Amino acid sequence: MRAREKKSGRMFMAGSPSAFQQPQEPVESVRPAAGSRHVPQRTCIGCRKKDDQAALMRLALDSRDGIQTVQVDESRRMSGRGAWLHPEAACLATAVKRRAFGRAFRAQVDPSGVERWFEAQEAGPNPGPPRNRPT
Repeated sequence: MRAREKKSGRMFMAGSPSAFQQPQEPVESVRPAAGSRHVPQRTCIGCRKKDDQAALMRLALDSRDGIQTVQVDESRRMSGRGAWLHPEAACLATAVKRRAFGRAFRAQVDPSGVERWFEAQEAGPNPGPPRNRPT
């Protein structure tokens, strides 16, 4: 059994490489500068580019009648696995072409809910039902 040496408050085995090391100076933590905050990054399933979470829309699965459809999670609070997509038609077309929805959700899914959301956005705001105005 080797004798132990006490060096700067730590125990080292005699003859071990640690016994010959000089005490190291404390390493300063790598933190962002004061006032700057971490911004979550997500990857678009269409173009595969990373972007801020705020610039992407979250997609989630909605299971009704045994059919799993992909829905836009506007509140970003739906439960379950999510995927992220730029709110651009080009990214949607690329994701459909690449069959990225199935890989992102690890299931066979129907992206028609997202396609309907894009069609509604292109059509513009919904004016609502006509109002009866007194004449």
